Amino acid sequence: MSPAASPFSGSYHEAREKFLLAATNASARVTAIEHPLSGPVGETLAIDIGWLGPEDASTVLLCLSGVHGAEGYAGSAAQIAWLNSAAPQNLPQDLAVLMVHGVNPWGFAYGLRGTEDNIDINRNWLDHSRPHPANPLYEQIHAVLCPDDLSASSVDAMLDAGGRFVEQHGQWALEDAISRGQYTHADGYHFGGTSLSWSTQQIQQIVATYLGHAKKVAYVDFHSGPVGNGETIFLCFSDPTSAAHKRAGSWWGQDALMPANVEKQWGSRRPTRHGIVFWGLEQLLKDHANVTGAVVEFCSAKSRSDVRYVMRVPMVERWMRFVGGLDAPEAPGYLQEIRENYAPQRGDWERKVAAGAIDVLNKAVAGAGKWSAD
Repeated sequence: MSPAASPFSGSYHEAREKFLLAATNASARVTAIEHPLSGPVGETLAIDIGWLGPEDASTVLLCLSGVHGAEGYAGSAAQIAWLNSAAPQNLPQDLAVLMVHGVNPWGFAYGLRGTEDNIDINRNWLDHSRPHPANPLYEQIHAVLCPDDLSASSVDAMLDAGGRFVEQHGQWALEDAISRGQYTHADGYHFGGTSLSWSTQQIQQIVATYLGHAKKVAYVDFHSGPVGNGETIFLCFSDPTSAAHKRAGSWWGQDALMPANVEKQWGSRRPTRHGIVFWGLEQLLKDHANVTGAVVEFCSAKSRSDVRYVMRVPMVERWMRFVGGLDAPEAPGYLQEIRENYAPQRGDWERKVAAGAIDVLNKAVAGAGKWSAD
């Protein structure tokens, strides 16, 4: 596909312009929530919102992109590809679609996964007035995971310490401690924050404003990052025994949601989670609406046979944030590494993601339409 026709973009600003154009051309009603900070070249940052369909629809498909900033390249393209298709003009009766573009616009614009406060939005949706979920094993490895330099000797020391940790606790305990979320080290990995981030607050306000009348909410949240070449992984966080989980399986295939199949695609057991948007939505809507949906991951990263590079992407992001700075001489190269991990600039990958996104959303629309008619 030509650059002009491609739903993919080379920058946050370009992605935002393409989304607004696609949403407008699809006859969406468009609004924006501006971020208090500006982008790396002074550009406006915003969460952009597009509503398609009747204002009083009892069933709404909510689609998010850019919860993890740098993953917004894939998520934005997914939304744009669907908006540019014929599908928005053929919605089922009593179904609306709510597109929310660039949930974490600061991270998207700067090419980083976390927010301006290094918060992982998918660990942040909690009542922060209550004690935070404990992650005691993270405390043991934080210093090891966060060296002040990324030299080979420093990485080797990290691997040695990690090996001792695995001997004591096991491999999965290490993976879980790193990625489950922690609330004690603002300069660490998967920091869930000690208060609601700007982005989380805006999602909550969007839900209250646009979904207050809804009785049924379908949900798709686009992400990228697992190893692979554009394949989709469906992460349904509903109770596996629930009607919502069964319903999501009827949309995208029960096999796609089976934990054993997901873990095979993922490459390991899925870590514990706290504070994710999916559960936050369920909680916020529970008094008047049921939620059915999934986080949809596009596989994008290269397989790394050298264990020295397994943590490379989060390490370089952290180094730029807390050690070298975003203006360091190494920063352009590091930012390109992050971009290639989450959205490799290859035509075959981009075409596969665009086609997969249209299929995912068309199935969600069809399924939500049937659900609405029940």
